[in-house]
Parts: sequence; C-alpha cells; structure tokens
Amino acid sequence: MPAYRGLNDMIIGEKIYCVFERSKKPTVVATTGRDRAQAITISGNPATATIVKTLRYISD
Repeated sequence: MPAYRGLNDMIIGEKIYCVFERSKKPTVVATTGRDRAQAITISGNPATATIVKTLRYISD
C-alpha cells in the first residue's frame, strides 16, 4: 500500500479510518445536491488515515 507523505496529497474512499491525537472543529462545506458535508482537520505525530472501503463508482 502506498504512503502519501507530500504536501496536499489526498486519499479518496467511501470509508476512511483515521488515527490522530487532536482535531479542529468540524466545518460545513458546500457540495453538490442537497447533501451537507463536513470537513475536519486532524493532527498528530503522525496522523494517519487508511481507506477501509473503496468507492463503488468513480466518475471521470
């Protein structure tokens, strides 16, 4: 499994498991449709995230 360590690297999945020490307040972000999404910033030494469930459909 590759590890992304660079600035602005991103992982995308349907379910993501994170291990961290601290988190910031969740904020509501704009998405398409009627759904409301939230974003949160996590930090730790190191903060890690793993994709637990991959996307079923990936649009181009």
